[in-house]
Amino acid sequence: MKKSYLLLVIPAFLLVLTGCGNKTNNPNVQNTQINTPKTSITLTMTELAKHNTKTDCWQLINGQVYDLSTYTSAGKHPGGDKILNGCGLEATAMFEEITKHNGKATAMLQDFLLGPIQK
Repeated sequence: MKKSYLLLVIPAFLLVLTGCGNKTNNPNVQNTQINTPKTSITLTMTELAKHNTKTDCWQLINGQVYDLSTYTSAGKHPGGDKILNGCGLEATAMFEEITKHNGKATAMLQDFLLGPIQK
C-alpha cells in the first residue's frame, strides 16, 4: 500500500515543483512571452491590416497582435461574427467594451499571441 501511495504523491509533487507548466501567479515575475514574437513577420499596422477576414484574422489589443484565425474560422465566438469587426484592426476598445472579456477571453488571448506591434 505504501508503494501505491508513493506512485500518487510523487507525480503530484513534481507538478508542484515545475509550476504546472511554468505558469506563475507571482506579480514579480515578468511574462517574457508577451515580448517574444511568435512569427518572423514584422508586426506593423500595415501587416495587421492584411489579416482582415474570417479565415485570416489578426487583431491588435493593448499593443499586442493576436492571430485569431483558428478561433474565428471555427466559429467558436459566443458573440457570433461580431468578432470579425476587429479583424485587421486596432480592436482594444471593441474588446474592452464587452465585460465578459475580463475573465476567460482575456486568459485565452495568450494562446493566440504573435507579439507586440512595431512602431
